[in-house]
Amino acid sequence: FDLYDELKCYDHAMIQHKRLYSDDDWNSLWQKFQDASLYPYPIPNPSKKLYYTAYSKGKGRGNFASRNMKEGEHIYHGYKNAAFFQEGESFKRFLSLLSKEAACDVLEWSFMQDLTNDGNAVLCLDMDGGALFNDGSPHQNMQYKEAWSLNKYATRDIQKGEEITEKYDKFTKTEIDL
Repeated sequence: FDLYDELKCYDHAMIQHKRLYSDDDWNSLWQKFQDASLYPYPIPNPSKKLYYTAYSKGKGRGNFASRNMKEGEHIYHGYKNAAFFQEGESFKRFLSLLSKEAACDVLEWSFMQDLTNDGNAVLCLDMDGGALFNDGSPHQNMQYKEAWSLNKYATRDIQKGEEITEKYDKFTKTEIDL
């Protein structure tokens, strides 16, 4: 991944206690996305989340349940909190507006997803704390109900304070030309 190498993001990836993003930091990312976009995307209003962000031992940043949750409960509303890139140029334009730290974070958080279930994947980026759900396979406690969805649900009961994790291998295996 050339951009990852070019920015020396491997060093950044090894840092266990990276900065926790504030609401202002997430809004700044959205503003930069708007600045880089050819379309007038609205910045979403913050919504009440069922989790909080903190440090996860051995994983860096992660999300933890702010209350008990039941199996099948809707935890994360991905569509309203994600930015989408259909081609590499728009993604590179967005990255060019970010600090090196933020660009490395974005490269780590971005993923490919077939949102229409027709074989055409787009690059997705959760632009809020949803970017910080860690991989917990094979014991993850949150997942998509459909492979093409960005909404995530509890796969079992989750206790208050427990880390909420997903399974990373559920993402579409395709690439975008950068």
